[in-house]
Amino acid sequence: PELIIKSDLIVEGEIVGLDSLTFTVKVTDCIKGDSKATLIQVEKFEDWTCANRITPYQKGQKEIAFLIQNRKTQKWRLMGAADEGELLIQNDSITYEDIYWEAKTGYSELDYFGYTIRGWRYSLAEFKRAMLFYISEFPRLQREYQEGYKITNRLKDNEAYKRMIFESLTLEFMLILLGKQ
Repeated sequence: PELIIKSDLIVEGEIVGLDSLTFTVKVTDCIKGDSKATLIQVEKFEDWTCANRITPYQKGQKEIAFLIQNRKTQKWRLMGAADEGELLIQNDSITYEDIYWEAKTGYSELDYFGYTIRGWRYSLAEFKRAMLFYISEFPRLQREYQEGYKITNRLKDNEAYKRMIFESLTLEFMLILLGKQ
């Protein structure tokens, strides 16, 4: 949920260009933000000690990208210190990794580009529907939490949205709901 709320732009697209520092995404759908651009140049995630991209950048990769724009340079960069801001599309679905690895969260072990990860897999359509609904509902969710410390799931038939609601109740995100971050 934090990526959804704090991003300036969320796009679905395909990588069509690469250089040593950036990649270019051909936008097929603008999910959040005000962009008419069909091509967006994004700073690459740089692997580091605690995190790395699951697979090298390649032309033809499809993804959902959660982006923020540097106010001074106007350059786009991915959100998240561990490459959370890129969700690669695999067989018309999104794989969402459980970074906590807690069995009680109900994750499954999944093949993700030849690697086994723990998480959830959602159809691309279901995931996009969940994001759009979450964006539209966020002011109501925030008000609801501030008034009664609860959040109601109003999109019952969508497992991706159910996951978003669950993660909205984590300690870190509660600060956002309370307007403290």
